[in-house]
Amino acid sequence: MLDEGSKKMINRIIKERCFMAVQEQSANNTLEKYIAQVRAVWGDGKDPQLPFKVAAMMERLFASTRPDDPWMAELIRDEKPSRELYRDPDHGFIQMGHIHKPGHGNQPHDHGPCWVVYRSYKGVTEITKYKRTDDGSQSGVATLEKERLDRLSPGVVQPYLQGDIHSTNAVEGPGVVFRFLSYDLDKIERNRYNKEKGTLTKLTPQ
Repeated sequence: MLDEGSKKMINRIIKERCFMAVQEQSANNTLEKYIAQVRAVWGDGKDPQLPFKVAAMMERLFASTRPDDPWMAELIRDEKPSRELYRDPDHGFIQMGHIHKPGHGNQPHDHGPCWVVYRSYKGVTEITKYKRTDDGSQSGVATLEKERLDRLSPGVVQPYLQGDIHSTNAVEGPGVVFRFLSYDLDKIERNRYNKEKGTLTKLTPQ
């Protein structure tokens, strides 16, 4: 005989799986199925394993997506450097798609309290991760040291967690890169760094 607590737990798991199955059945393409899977596991968004769960889902998504799938073909055809593919109305996460020509890159930056997952579909993008070597006591000052270099070739997916400082550089392309944001970066405080000058600029919510 199961106690009431066990029965409730089993019923909850069954409901969650049924909810996920219904969402996937109603999805029309691989992108919609992926979004349904992310929504099904999101919860309150505070699970520390969530970035890695999303990374695994993203890996499966693009492994099953062909270049001639309508939504992917449209993204590649339009050649826009940045395109919002989905913004969740309930949880606030965003899925972006990017077409980057060789040489496209950015300054070191962090995403404040948010996290991000990158996945390369075509081309090669290098992402450098940094660590701060100063003590943070001086306003506007930040010295950085290279911690590692991640080479994102097709099929490679990499999460970067809250506060991770990183910069991107497209080295082979045009690159088709996907970026999952746990929240709208324009709505949170984050930092941009100048490694050569040893400075930090705070970016405030817009």
